[in-house]
Amino acid sequence: MNLKKFKLIGLDTNIFSYHFHNHPQFVRFTNTIFNCFNKDQLKGITSVITLTELFSVNVSPSKIKILQQAFQTTPNLTVLEVNQEIAIEAAKIRRKYGFRTPDAIQLATAKLNRAKAFVTNDQRLKSFKGLKIILLPEIK
Repeated sequence: MNLKKFKLIGLDTNIFSYHFHNHPQFVRFTNTIFNCFNKDQLKGITSVITLTELFSVNVSPSKIKILQQAFQTTPNLTVLEVNQEIAIEAAKIRRKYGFRTPDAIQLATAKLNRAKAFVTNDQRLKSFKGLKIILLPEIK
């Protein structure tokens, strides 16, 4: 799937984790996303909850600092706060689909901020009907 046609995509935390930790199986897919960001061909949004999930890995403080720097300097990426509207939409998503709170917040953030697709590697999220859900292996 060619992501450029979507212009704006929501990103799950696992995308950043795979990319910044150079995951052997998935980094080739995340490189496609981040190359599009670097070339101004695509914009991304994610929830501030990504920071909690991404920076809670058990590594040294110096590695966390490197991870934070890499995340914060990602071009064409907007990190959005959880506001009341997102929280209420996330609650609706949780009721309807039974997703975990972080997943519901990520999806609500993307949906309410007009992302055209949401990229994840979480197969469970494919049942969500509010956005086009793209799994990493679907990316070309």
